[in-house]
This record gives sequence, structure tokens and C-alpha cells, in this order.
Amino acid sequence: MKKPALLLAFAAILLVCQAAFAQEPAAVEGLCINELMASNHTSLEDSFGRHPDWVELFNASGEAVSLDGVCLSDKKGELERYRFPDGIVLGPNEYLIVFCSGLKKGLEDELHTPFKLSAAGEALYLSKDGQIIDSVLFEDMEPDVSLCRTGDGSYAVSYVPTPNAENQIVP
Repeated sequence: MKKPALLLAFAAILLVCQAAFAQEPAAVEGLCINELMASNHTSLEDSFGRHPDWVELFNASGEAVSLDGVCLSDKKGELERYRFPDGIVLGPNEYLIVFCSGLKKGLEDELHTPFKLSAAGEALYLSKDGQIIDSVLFEDMEPDVSLCRTGDGSYAVSYVPTPNAENQIVP
């Protein structure tokens, strides 16, 4: 008599757990650095009326991805230089612009890192829990020229930046 009741209780707990986890966004599968501009003079303006460097993230997966615990940095030894605020979720095929402005705090609806990108070139790292999810190494960048991820996962220079849109490589 006790076995069926115990099995029924276990099944009920399992169903509750499955329902709770089914609604959670995926870990970070498909999250990538999609485009960046390290010398923004006129292409994209922030809410302060300035033209800071910027990075575009993209969720290439078919599921929502939570940015809780995800970090962005230009220093491999300091992967947590910028931690995304909790609660940001990127839907499938959704883009997110992050300004690399050097500001310590952005606006509620606009993300700003406490570091800037170097137009002379450097690396950029996307990580979670100390593990690098994605990274890009770029060299000398001309003003208002972006570095875009291509269909095969490599990067190419584009003279037509495409923030918050599908990349178009225009040499």
C-alpha cells in the first residue's frame, strides 16, 4: 500500500519540477558576439547623445537565453569586468546592443560597460561562471567600420554596420 502512494508522490514532484524547468530559458546555447564597432564616430548614438563603441550579441538558438551570470570583458584575466543585470532574456534570433562606453552605470533600458574598446585592436570575451562562451580578437579598426560574424562563424570587416539586424558584409 505504501509503495503506490510513494510512487504517486514521486511522480507528482517530477511533474512539478519538469513544468518549472520547461519555462526556464536555456543556459547560453547559441549566444554569441555577432558584431562590434571599436571606433564609433557616427553610426549608433546612445541615449546620452554620444557615439560610444558597441557590441552586438545574438541568440542564434531556437530558445530563449537568460543572461543571468553572463559577463563581457576585454581582459581574459578579468572575465567579469561587466556582468549583465539579472532578468535579461534574449529570445530566439534576437539581438542586444551593449555600449562599451566606460560608464560605470547605464540607463535602465540601455546597457553600458565600464570599459571601452580599443580601436588599435584587442580581444573581447563573453563568459559565464569563469568559462568563455565566445570571444573575438580584432586588429586596427577604422572609424564607423564594424566587425561582423559571417555565416560560417568567422568575422569580416563591413563598411555598413548593422546593429540590431542581420549582418551584411559590405567590404
